[in-house]
Amino acid sequence: MTIASSSLSKVVITVSMIMLILVSSFNLNVGMSVDRTITLPWTVHVTMNNKLNGLRLGLHCKDKNHDLGVQIVPVGQSWTFLFHTTDFSNSLYFCRFGWLNGGIHAFDIYVDKRDAHLCQQCTWDISEKGPCRVSGKGAPVCYPWNN
Repeated sequence: MTIASSSLSKVVITVSMIMLILVSSFNLNVGMSVDRTITLPWTVHVTMNNKLNGLRLGLHCKDKNHDLGVQIVPVGQSWTFLFHTTDFSNSLYFCRFGWLNGGIHAFDIYVDKRDAHLCQQCTWDISEKGPCRVSGKGAPVCYPWNN
């Protein structure tokens, strides 16, 4: 085997691997029981609407790797964050909420097992009684604050 044919073989193998990766990335159909059938990442938008009675909403959301910081949401306004996920993700974003004379409340605002098949644009109304998901399948649905 000559040096030229050895180099050509490496090029052919490299190009073949790249083609295989590209084809499998764009045509992979897993057929899971949820609406999405591809494993490429997609974007989830989580919006929280301040539905408190005349009070600003303070919130602080994070997951195990990302701290989204403290946000102050005026009455009647909203705050949105987004992240990327796949069918094989196990995303969990948890938040603490507070307002004047209301104490501090906690809620898991996005739980992959609960929300992935329900919404990609997950919109929540935050009130004194608790969070209510107002978008996606089965909405509206309200939850109690976490203990």
